[in-house]
Amino acid sequence: MAQFQLSEELYANVAEWRSYSGYSDAERIGIEYAEKFALSHTDLNDAFFERMRLHFDDQEIMEIAVAVGTWLTLGRITMVMDVSVSCPIELALDEK
Repeated sequence: MAQFQLSEELYANVAEWRSYSGYSDAERIGIEYAEKFALSHTDLNDAFFERMRLHFDDQEIMEIAVAVGTWLTLGRITMVMDVSVSCPIELALDEK
């Protein structure tokens, strides 16, 4: 993660994206986009995309949409198919 300038702290504070000072404006709007995409997609209006285009071009916005959509889809499939119960994954970390 360090090679991409990511830290555990960034992940730990994602729920506080509005107030956490460790996020750049671009990261903040990206997190807002993901949240709205998942929870209130009808709020993704022209005014929102005007703000988003201050930080991302149309191709980057599409790439973010595909990434968010993919993770949401995988999460839904996991829940619908009850994968956590039928295909438990044991990590080496769990054994310690």
